[in-house]
Amino acid sequence: MKKCMISKEGGMEGVPLQLIIVVVVGMAALGILIGWLTMAGDTDPTLKRIAAEPDTVKVSGDGRAASAADLQLFIYDSDGNEVDGVVVTISGAVDEKVVEKIDSGDTVSITAALPPGQDTGSIEIRAEKGGGMGSTTTTIIVMRD
Repeated sequence: MKKCMISKEGGMEGVPLQLIIVVVVGMAALGILIGWLTMAGDTDPTLKRIAAEPDTVKVSGDGRAASAADLQLFIYDSDGNEVDGVVVTISGAVDEKVVEKIDSGDTVSITAALPPGQDTGSIEIRAEKGGGMGSTTTTIIVMRD
């Protein structure tokens, strides 16, 4: 029978090869991970903000107060570009809810209204666009003169 002995010679022969394999596999995994993170940063722009001119509407009267106003609306995406073809919904302290499809910079006519005994109110403006752009909202103030 053959005598089994543990040989201490040549014990390091496979370690450098195993180390190289581990480093190569680790670098490949790191490269894939960095690629995924880079692709995750390339998102499509979404609706970010609405700027309304004027940002305050004044109405006058002792009882129910109403006043016609023209709002110029600018809609911006997350890259800071103006967005066209947006559906805008205006509600709150208005006579009638307004829903219109507009381009950025268009003017929308509303009638701001406050009930008797109320001195302030707010109008909510919501912009929505399909194609993954989502929606955004802003509020303007209605004040009794």
